[in-house]
Amino acid sequence: MRRFLVLIVLISSIISGCGKKEVSFSEIHLGQATTDVKKFIENRVPSADSNGIHIFQHTANQRYLYLDQDFLESGKGFGSLDIKTDDSTWSIYLTEEPDVTEPAENYRLYKIKLDKEYEYMRVFTNGEETYFQTVGG
Repeated sequence: MRRFLVLIVLISSIISGCGKKEVSFSEIHLGQATTDVKKFIENRVPSADSNGIHIFQHTANQRYLYLDQDFLESGKGFGSLDIKTDDSTWSIYLTEEPDVTEPAENYRLYKIKLDKEYEYMRVFTNGEETYFQTVGG
């Protein structure tokens, strides 16, 4: 009986330890970011044609996505974020919120945890593919 219980505990430990990793993200405040991320945000170079989308690679599977005011079209606010993956690509889907006169904050910062390393990275705004203004890491 004792061996049977040990076997059950061992099998459950193996099964729970082999769970599938998933991509996750959360919105954070600038104060919660690492020093490297804060420096990256402070040192980005603004330009007249900026789209306001910046990404920082902190580790192999961790990124920070920073959206500034240049991301927003006039009169719109920050909308939603979604991330989709396939075998070799991870894609970020951003939307704007219509009819917002003044956003509560002038930026959005997301901490993204990937489940593995990907060969390609893409970004879309309101369904159309765009580019990262700044990439760092």
